[in-house]
Amino acid sequence: MNRKSLLPVAVLLSGLLFFVSCGEDETIDLTNLIGIEVFPGDTIMEVGTTVQFRAMGLFSDSSTKDITSSVSWAASPKGVVEISGGGLATALEKGETYVVAGGGAVVGGAVCVSTDAAGLDREKILLDYEVHYLGTNLSNCGWTGAVSGCDAGTASDESHNKVAERINYYRRMVGLNDDVTLDAAKGAKCQEAALMMKANNQLSHNPPTSWTCYTADGAEAAANSNIALGMHSVNAVTGYMDDFGANNKDVGHRRWLIYSKAKVMGDGSTDGSNAIWVMGNSGNPYPANMPEYFSWPPKGYVPAPLVFDRWSFSKPDADFNAAAVTMKDASNNSVTVSVIARSVGYGDNAIVWEPTGINLGGPGDVKYTVTLTDVNVGGTPKTYTYTVTIVQPGKGKNDPYQELKRANPQWQVH
Repeated sequence: MNRKSLLPVAVLLSGLLFFVSCGEDETIDLTNLIGIEVFPGDTIMEVGTTVQFRAMGLFSDSSTKDITSSVSWAASPKGVVEISGGGLATALEKGETYVVAGGGAVVGGAVCVSTDAAGLDREKILLDYEVHYLGTNLSNCGWTGAVSGCDAGTASDESHNKVAERINYYRRMVGLNDDVTLDAAKGAKCQEAALMMKANNQLSHNPPTSWTCYTADGAEAAANSNIALGMHSVNAVTGYMDDFGANNKDVGHRRWLIYSKAKVMGDGSTDGSNAIWVMGNSGNPYPANMPEYFSWPPKGYVPAPLVFDRWSFSKPDADFNAAAVTMKDASNNSVTVSVIARSVGYGDNAIVWEPTGINLGGPGDVKYTVTLTDVNVGGTPKTYTYTVTIVQPGKGKNDPYQELKRANPQWQVH
């Protein structure tokens, strides 16, 4: 589908100031309306289906009311969906539009993507990437501390929230529960660890007491965390998933973030370092709805900017010592694969390989079929086959992480 750029809200606003109440409930006075939130928010629809949008109004006295029938509804650009005065949207053709509710000079809206049945999963993946991955990009983590005086300070609430959202984005992509939360006490110790890494310009899971700004709490966090230098907050999360570097061939940092039992982590950042507390979850039960296996890049659709050099396949308690990996492209041509690790621990057991010649630039979708043979599961050799479809997110929607990584060769994860 040719994804069109959405009109920004500011442009829509100028064209929607003429909105007046349509079918207004006499009991709702919109005079003091100061904000509108549209539900269910960003939405993907199959052509021919309907979705009921609703509008919740925020008023100057801090009260909220359902004003669905008291606002005017529109979609821009037109023709993708038809929307009634009561907010009922019908998908007419494939495309992308912005559903807007307006009451006087106040508007609210949500992205609406209309597609056919075959493209439904693809569009969900692209919208998730745009909203919950690119939407977490953060250039400044709001660090309040300083190396001078060994002040660990804090990172902003926005930084912590976006770190959690990005971790859960990756977990959702591989089919795991996206409900990891951040513990404040662990986070405070991670903040001490992040300061130590920045102050000494190096990474260690066992920092010596002679280090500048050493604290016992920081050392405890360092021993239980993924740690990064040169990057902070959400870029560190992606750095851990990338798991570049000669010492990270078993992608242990990635596997901690997508550990099947993970429920609680901690997070701390300076403006040039990060620590995410990942250990301590092994006593949790496996989730009831856990997938049979999980991989990165995951099976199904995946945005091209998130396909890293190292591919991995994880399955709890599996033995990969005798396993073999083969890959083929859409034309059934073999892809050269180099297995670089067969790992136990650091989260779930995994096998890691580096394929060569992966096409990340399209044009169009690019498919690769992965087959693993002789995976020992409970004494029985198993075979697993899945397809990774690399999709282009669209113009202007590339992740800045790779460009920043190239510009900062000093970046490290450990």
